[in-house]
Amino acid sequence: MVGASTDIDRIVVGVGKLASWLFIPTMIVIFYDVSQRKLLDFDNTIIDSAFYFDSTKLQELEWHLHSLLFLMCLGFAYRYDAHVRIELVRDRLRARSRVWLELLGIVLFLLTYCYLIIAFGWTFAGRSYRIGEVSAAQTGLSHRWIIKAAMPVGFAFLFAAGVSAAFKCIVYLFGPTYLRDQVNDYAGTHHADLPEDVAVNGPIAD
Repeated sequence: MVGASTDIDRIVVGVGKLASWLFIPTMIVIFYDVSQRKLLDFDNTIIDSAFYFDSTKLQELEWHLHSLLFLMCLGFAYRYDAHVRIELVRDRLRARSRVWLELLGIVLFLLTYCYLIIAFGWTFAGRSYRIGEVSAAQTGLSHRWIIKAAMPVGFAFLFAAGVSAAFKCIVYLFGPTYLRDQVNDYAGTHHADLPEDVAVNGPIAD
């Protein structure tokens, strides 16, 4: 399971790192759109220029790129525990209980939710493709199915990250003790005010 988890992580992290570069074209498009609209206040003849792009298209491209960025990085963020956590109860649990809580959360909530998004998302994108859906704006982008298909794909990577995390939790709970240091990602806490021994082991030692 540790090997499978490592392989899954490698794919999820690779996709996330690659997708993170989307912030560059996103910023370029935003800068170009804003600059172009400001220039129109001074010289509206640029509309006839080859460098002019309709603002509606640019704005839609902005949120398309932004959506791709965060959807493709969902699994990457979960792998590095970067999603927001509100640890009202978990901080006070011992390490083993924290891992149990993580495992139950993954199985009952994360994987279930991802499965629903993936299943309905493909239907959502497929219908968009069949009807040739385009932007509601007359000058907007076409092929709306592409960005809609990104939703189930992004959640598929989050699902994979959840499976990897579940494997780590199972090994921690039921595997040999010498493997615990390799899979103790979810045994600690994020609470900076807790003493180090409590943050790592919980108030009650295993």
